This record gives sequence, structure tokens and C-alpha cells, in this order.
Amino acid sequence: KRPHSHHETSSSSLEVRDGDGKMADIKSSKDKKKSKSAGDLRIAYLAIGSFILVGFIAGYFILHNQHRKSIFHAWQNGWGDYGGYESEDLGILREEVMKKVHHGPPKVVTVVLPSVVNPKGRQKRLQSIHDTWGPASRALYVVHNTSEFPELSDKVISNATHPGTVHHQLHSYPRLLLVPPGITVDQGVPRLLNVIETIHKVVNPEFAFFVNDHTFVIPEHLCKFLSTRDHTKPMYAGHALKENQNAFNSGAAGYLLSRHTMKGLVDKWREDDSTCLAKGDKNMQWLQGNPGLVTATCLREALHTTAEDTRDREGKHRFHAFGLVRSYTGQVDKWYQNKHKDMDKILETDENYNMVKGGLDCCSEESVSFHYVEYLETRALYMIRQRLLKEPGMSDKDLMNLVKKEWPKKGKLGGYSHPLPDAKSDMERGILPLLRSISSKKSQDYCFPVGSSKI
Repeated sequence: KRPHSHHETSSSSLEVRDGDGKMADIKSSKDKKKSKSAGDLRIAYLAIGSFILVGFIAGYFILHNQHRKSIFHAWQNGWGDYGGYESEDLGILREEVMKKVHHGPPKVVTVVLPSVVNPKGRQKRLQSIHDTWGPASRALYVVHNTSEFPELSDKVISNATHPGTVHHQLHSYPRLLLVPPGITVDQGVPRLLNVIETIHKVVNPEFAFFVNDHTFVIPEHLCKFLSTRDHTKPMYAGHALKENQNAFNSGAAGYLLSRHTMKGLVDKWREDDSTCLAKGDKNMQWLQGNPGLVTATCLREALHTTAEDTRDREGKHRFHAFGLVRSYTGQVDKWYQNKHKDMDKILETDENYNMVKGGLDCCSEESVSFHYVEYLETRALYMIRQRLLKEPGMSDKDLMNLVKKEWPKKGKLGGYSHPLPDAKSDMERGILPLLRSISSKKSQDYCFPVGSSKI
């Protein structure tokens, strides 16, 4: 064979080198494509991961906010329909609320003591509270025997209850607070001492509201009143009246004690403080029926805690010792009027406190309680408020028809309650506006502690 010339050899070498170069370029191109693909993949993974993370965060806040709204709604609308007004917005969230477990002591409980008026009607009153404001206010029924309200015989606490066994989700209330068998019905002072000690030890709420079973409570307004209060400080708040030259809070209208104050009382009782136990008091038998006076004396003299002026910024009372109708008409008992005299000096407040006002000045739009409210009136007042909260634009005509239909007639009212006014003008200018006033959405609060979803 003819040997390759130098030129041929050189040309062949270049061709090989060119081939190697093309292969290198192809390899380099493939590497770049792989690198780009890997980069694109990393960006895709990062985008997907970010999307999922944002989705989780957004979902959490949306669901958390929706859950809070649901609890708000359920609390506002009660625990079931009443009076035939069944709707998807009235009481349908019971199951969702029941899932809400409260981890830790509640903001407030409402202690329902036995009323000395019409004791035979107590079970009906307790049932009406159970069906209306009781769950939202975390009502505790003080009983000497579970037979007083057998429906709650499986929800009992006593001084012997271990605190860790008590949960505070809304469906756990009302509950029974069982007094020891050694304390009789007539022993009001030791009973109250035992109740306060049990509440402080077993439930340990930030506040406790003490009422009796003739009291109607508006839980949202109770929460609103407490929203600016500090449970670590002394508090004895309600409707202050005069006793000699001192102030005490009406047990009928109800009174509030802070955790700090309850602890102080319990400590004094454990110290066997004679002032706080009314030892040797010649009126001890009378005090057994009025144990709140013993507590007031102990608070004032041993703990230096006194009753306060709890009226709103317009000078209207929040806590009422009579029902809505009598509060509006001003037809209250003479003794009650006298208990307000000179209160401006005792409380160091304005002279308007000395007068019991009627009309629309009787009651704050943030009213917390009314008294002498029998079971049918409890149901009617509760239902009317729910309807007004749901339908704030209800016409006066529709509201008038609703009130006249649901409000109990004279023969069905309690002995201390008054029927609705006969005059149409009193209804249109007084009772209806008052009902609207205490049923305004702007005055509602739901005891959600700041920064928490607990209720």
C-alpha cells in the first residue's frame, strides 16, 4: 500500500482531533443540560415546598379563625332551638363546641346557690338555666343531694374531687357542686364557706360569679365586664347596697370574686379568723340565711376589700336585684330604695347612686343579671335575646308580637315578678327599646383570654 503523505497524515490527525473535540462538546453540552435540569428540579422542589408550607400556614390561620368564629357563634346562639324557631343559625354548633377541650382553669364560673323564695320550684328553674344561659356561663348548681337535679348526677364535683379530673369544655356544664352531708340546708354560712373553698381548690377559675336560681345571667356581658379585670388583684363586685355605714353586694343581683380574693377568704377561714366566721355574733341565726353579709364583713375587715361602683359610663347599673319589668317601671321595694341612700359617701361616687332610676336609665346595655326571674321568664328572655341578636333589624311590630307571645302571663310569673305593662306606649317606648339595648351585638364578649383560643 502507498504510504500516507505528510499532508494526509496531518489531515487525518486533524480529523481525529476534530472528532474528539465534537465528542467533548457533546459531553459538555450534556453536562450543562444535566446541571440545568438539576437546577430546574431544585427550583421546582423549592417552589413546591414553599407552596405546601404557605398552604399549611394559611390553612392553619383560616381554620383557626373559622373555629374561633364557630365557638363565638355557638356561645352567642345557645344550645338549641327554643319556641319553634329552629334554624341553622340557632344552636347547630353544639357538636363542634363539645369538641373544644379547655386545657386549664376557666375564666369564670357562675355559682348557682339555692334561692329562699319558692324552693319547691327550684328544679324547674335549674332546668331552664340548663337549657339557656347555664352552659355558656359554666354554671355550678350547689346541691345537698344529687336528687335535686338528677339529670346532672354524672357531673358532680365536691371538696373531695381531685382538680386534675375536672375538664372545662363547655359541654361539661352545668355541673353539680355537692355540699358535704354534715352541712344542712339551714347552715348558709358553712355552706358558702365550703362552696368557695371547693371552687378555689377544684376548679380554680380566674373569677366566680355567685347568684341564686332566681337570677337570670347574660354570660356575654359578664365576660365583657371581666375583660379588663385582673384576677390576681382583689375584687368584690356586684350591685353595692348599704348595711349600716358599710357596703355589701346584693346576693340577688349576684357578686363577683377574683381568684386572689377567694384565696384570701380561704386562708382566713383556715386560720379560724373569728371575724370571717362570725363567731359569737348574736345575729348568727339570721346570718345563716344571709351568708353574703359574713363574707362582706370578712372581706372588708380582714382583707381590706370593699364593694365598688359597677355602673357603666352612663351611670346605669349592670347588676339588678329585680326583674327586667320592675327595673324598668321603678316599682321596686322600699327597703331596696333605702339601701341606696348615702351610698355616694360610702362608695365615694356621684349622688346619682343614691336614687333607684326607672325607665331606660334603669339598666345598662351591658346588664349582667336580673333577679326574681322564674323559669318561664328565663326561657322567654333568653329566646327573645337570641332572636334580636340574630335579627337586629326586627320591626317593632314583630318584636311586640314575639314578646307578647313568649312572655309569661300574670298567673305564670313568680310572686315577685310583674307582668308586662298594659299600655302600648310603655311597651313601644320602654320595654322594647330596653330589650333591644341588652341584645346588641356590640356589647357581646366571649371570655377568650388574650392570645389564646381557650374559653
